Amino acid sequence: MLINTPLQVLTAAPALHSLTIRGREDVADILEFLNHIHGDLRKLSIKTCSFGKDSTGLFANIVALYPDLEGLSLALCYEFPSDVYFLIPRLKKLSELELSPDTVDSFLNY
Repeated sequence: MLINTPLQVLTAAPALHSLTIRGREDVADILEFLNHIHGDLRKLSIKTCSFGKDSTGLFANIVALYPDLEGLSLALCYEFPSDVYFLIPRLKKLSELELSPDTVDSFLNY
């Protein structure tokens, strides 16, 4: 089987436990795609990425679909909506959280 796109990799890996998205402008599209995969994702790392216009809604879907996330990294992301911070406490099994100083500062000023 030939896999042509990175998103096809996600559908071909139903036992995926950890996903890192790094340096992407289309992170909102990837998160939207993840909404269609009901796997057993335990760790999500989003680094140096740009969020789209409705990233709060997309992140709310991720929290709803993957409530058992144990690790979350939102390091060095820009256009990061502060509303996402209010969704993080819904991840009851979260034991690892990584945030950038600039995203924390923007949240404190919210």
